[in-house]
Amino acid sequence: MTTDAQPTPPAPLAPTARGARALAPDVARGLVLLGIAVANVPFFLYGRELGILLKPVTDAAADPWVNALVATLADNRSYPLFALLFGYGLTQLLTREHARGTEWPEARRLLLRRNAWLIAFGAAHGVLLFFGDILGTYGLLGLALVLLIRASGRTLAIVGWLSFGFLIIVGALEGLSGLLSKAGGGVAVPSAALFNSAGAETYPLAVLARLGEWTIGMLSVPFGGLGLLAPMILGMWAARRRILEQPFQHRRALGLVAGIGLPISVLGALPIALALLGVIELSPIAEPFAAMLHAATGAVGGAAYVALIALIVGGRGSGRELGSPTAKPGGPVSRLFAALGQRSLSGYLTQSLVFVIVFAPYGFGLGATASVAEATQIAVITWLATLVLAGLLAAADRSGPAEWLLRRAVYGRRR
Repeated sequence: MTTDAQPTPPAPLAPTARGARALAPDVARGLVLLGIAVANVPFFLYGRELGILLKPVTDAAADPWVNALVATLADNRSYPLFALLFGYGLTQLLTREHARGTEWPEARRLLLRRNAWLIAFGAAHGVLLFFGDILGTYGLLGLALVLLIRASGRTLAIVGWLSFGFLIIVGALEGLSGLLSKAGGGVAVPSAALFNSAGAETYPLAVLARLGEWTIGMLSVPFGGLGLLAPMILGMWAARRRILEQPFQHRRALGLVAGIGLPISVLGALPIALALLGVIELSPIAEPFAAMLHAATGAVGGAAYVALIALIVGGRGSGRELGSPTAKPGGPVSRLFAALGQRSLSGYLTQSLVFVIVFAPYGFGLGATASVAEATQIAVITWLATLVLAGLLAAADRSGPAEWLLRRAVYGRRR
């Protein structure tokens, strides 16, 4: 007597367990949150004139040095790095679902649902805490990535190079701030003229201002934010080859990217850094070209940072490689950074919450008096605090609150 074999149904959709995650991407996410913190914190200062790269102009002696350092290492480098990891993560998600037997229509719905919820999280963050939210931008671009995630390498290359061109153009437009600041007879633009929410006297007024600012930012994504597709597509390409999951096998390529990309990133930031230090003076005509160079080499620098991190945590075969039964979890420092990387959404939102409390007029009000150097110190301390909290959550085997909420929204109640 024979019976027909019943097909095994695919496992229910579920997020990747923390213990099965690749180490290098999580370490990179944890580290880049420091760059995001120091790049974002100047936007919480108000009542100042804005100079190069929209940085507040102050009389503090240390501020030019801090601005130059952040411009060299973090500005236009941290968000492309995170965008690369975002594209990498989406491709990992699709690969995992295919391995679990999930059909493409269901996997596509999962990707669309995840990005839609990311937009919702971005709206809450942008309106309630920080007008410069990037979550909504990533979610909106993530919807476009769903259309490309199964495209050929040739198609990805074409779209990637076109979006890289947009990235360069946006950098040039950012550099026009110098030209605009001198349009009124050499009078610089006050920060309140561009970012009303930072100096709003009450929280309800700040929310109303941020609602308009965040909405304008989201409407501009098809123009300005489109450049971030370039590092996202690079991340998708790298994920197809499992480069960050198996860094030891790709150490030569990673070494070339890090060895060539890091000097390019630093040299490309040099004109802006020297101008911020006052060593050179960029004319209103030259500033857009310097900013364009800064943005273009920043995308290269973001990829170089990821390559360097992958080499450090896994270049000798000691990092976690997904699917390897003998994989090791890395050293204690790597695990601590990875703990924050696994909870990067919570860490990112915590930064904005702390900055609002510390700098807003309806908080401690330090945004009116703190120098850029002092604000940057607060940003570093905030990042260190999130690092410690993430380590404690990891020790207790707990996810971050924002991650828990996002996973519950995307996957529903797990059985």
